[in-house]
Amino acid sequence: MNKKLAVKAALLCFLFVFPLSGQAEDWRSELASLFLVRADWSEITSFLEPRFNSLEETDKPTAALILAFAYNQAANRPQAYLWIARFFEDFRAEGAFIDFLDRTSQNELWAFLRQWQARYPLVLDLAFITPAESALSLSPPDRFILAIQMANSAFFKLMAEGETLKAGLLQRGLNTLSLESSPLIRESGAHAFLLDLKADDLIVRREINIEVNLSSEILLAPTSSSEITRRYRLSLFLGNKLLAQSQKTIKMTPPVQFTLPPADGRYSPYGPVHPSGQDPNPVGVSILSLPAVIAQLIKDYKAKREEKERIPPPEIKKEIQVVYLNQTMKGLEKLTADLKLGLKGYQAFVFSTSFP
Repeated sequence: MNKKLAVKAALLCFLFVFPLSGQAEDWRSELASLFLVRADWSEITSFLEPRFNSLEETDKPTAALILAFAYNQAANRPQAYLWIARFFEDFRAEGAFIDFLDRTSQNELWAFLRQWQARYPLVLDLAFITPAESALSLSPPDRFILAIQMANSAFFKLMAEGETLKAGLLQRGLNTLSLESSPLIRESGAHAFLLDLKADDLIVRREINIEVNLSSEILLAPTSSSEITRRYRLSLFLGNKLLAQSQKTIKMTPPVQFTLPPADGRYSPYGPVHPSGQDPNPVGVSILSLPAVIAQLIKDYKAKREEKERIPPPEIKKEIQVVYLNQTMKGLEKLTADLKLGLKGYQAFVFSTSFP
């Protein structure tokens, strides 16, 4: 009896011993029989992969994990990485139930999963870091700071329009990345960045999308008296004959004028003169009241320290608003930039020296 006939015989025996109650149990039972007889990994992937899209949503995490494991055992890294990325990105590495498999297969699958849980470069969260209070600023911020929460450490490369902006190592936990603000707030629109994350020879590429909406409002229009125009004409005559002539126009800003109070004739470099016309007596503290003064100073110090401690920490938001002033030909303008951050899509690759 060849191997394929042995697999079919084992499958029939398994179905006879364990009657099925529905389609959801069929694929599990057939898959369990393939693992039980140690079928070729290609048979397992050929059986499960075509059925994946028709599975219940609750069954897909289990199928994705098994496909990643089967392709890994078959030494097909591109497909193994594709399915392990799908398991972590689409299902957040949750919802896999493999208790229908034999004990040996379960142990192998759990060991495979633990290895990836310790190294897969999963982005847990990505958002802007903003001050606790937003206020009108005289200029836009130089940079926007992104907070990126990582499940594991990973090397990274941040790119835009084919150019590498930043590269380095992201540690497990909270990290920050800064982006120059000027390319983002020139005009309204969407800006795309590519974030490559590397763990061993696995590359996971994520797309960072920032949508920008700009609006403006004129606060102060220029006045007609803001500039003074002077025209000069120079003429050269010989007798009554005009030999040469030139004309020049100069725009001048009028000098700033201040209205000062009339002088009282007294000069007081150390402050106002006492009403009596004489220097005030030196002010001191009695030695008897010194303990009370010290106690009051300590009380004031504690009150100021508590006030500082009440200042809330910076917030992490997916959407932020920046308001600042800008001087233009139209006058003093208030600009409002609304930014929305999103993390879209993913791709999984096998790293190579020719990787772009």
